Amino acid sequence: MLEGKTVRLRSIELADVDELLKGWNDLELRNLVGAAAQGPMSRWEEEEWIRSIWREKQAKTRFTFAIERIEDRMLLGTTGLFNINWVDKSAVCGIDVAGRGNWGKGYGSEAMRLLLDFAFKSLNLHRVELNVMDFNERAQRCYRKVGFKEVGRKRQARFIDGKYHDAVLMDVLRDEWS
Repeated sequence: MLEGKTVRLRSIELADVDELLKGWNDLELRNLVGAAAQGPMSRWEEEEWIRSIWREKQAKTRFTFAIERIEDRMLLGTTGLFNINWVDKSAVCGIDVAGRGNWGKGYGSEAMRLLLDFAFKSLNLHRVELNVMDFNERAQRCYRKVGFKEVGRKRQARFIDGKYHDAVLMDVLRDEWS
């Protein structure tokens, strides 16, 4: 378990499936992360996803965590590292905080700081990257706040809500991380 002041990162359990489904099947959240076209997730699909992250953790190619508010143990979302390349010491990261009432409260920033601390200090990674949609300004502010820098764009990479949008590529290096 990785613990900050307001959130902790813990293992995802099958008991989390109902809360995860509620959050992940919210169309606004899915649009923000560019995944609306995948359609809604079923209980079976979500349980299979949880099992797959357990397998990938065993293979050391992915580490995915539940984000839990310390105060009341409420599940806020998920974050993780995936596509880990042990030769180049790099990974891709992602995060989702579900529930509009949980947005803008610093939970995502703290969860991302805990994740990067784990990536650089525990896994000895050198570089972590992510993609964020061009219109998701709140997420971009969060990522800049924790040390990510924009390094490029995938132009018109995603079709969301009737329009093409750029995917902004951001990364952070270990020596830039404090």
